Amino acid sequence: MIRIAICCGEGFASGFLSRHLATATVKENLQNEVQFVFIPFYQLYDRQNEVDIAMALPHIHPQVQSDKREYSIPIYIIPYKVVIKPSAREYLEDAEDLLKLADGKGGLICFPGEERFQYVNRLESHRRWLAKQK
Repeated sequence: MIRIAICCGEGFASGFLSRHLATATVKENLQNEVQFVFIPFYQLYDRQNEVDIAMALPHIHPQVQSDKREYSIPIYIIPYKVVIKPSAREYLEDAEDLLKLADGKGGLICFPGEERFQYVNRLESHRRWLAKQK
């Protein structure tokens, strides 16, 4: 079971997205594989033991980047276009791949080649996008 925090500033957008993904988890029959938890970014540091990875909405990137505390979990900025088409399975796939990439380290993380998340054009998980590039 992978526990994913969905974060933003105060919680309007992340609350909506986390509720959508929780509903999608049931529809996609993933209840035993993933759990989506809404955590406002300002609470993430104190609550990071509740999740395996945090996925933050792109509009709080400056907040995440300027936070100099040492996190024990990876924090991923969700690219704008990826937010448009949320599928629980694809968020799970990204979380699985990011956790492997992080290799036990915490802090800000991204897929290779996606350092400038605002220019990412994929509308699917990174894994699926890579498979189509071959």
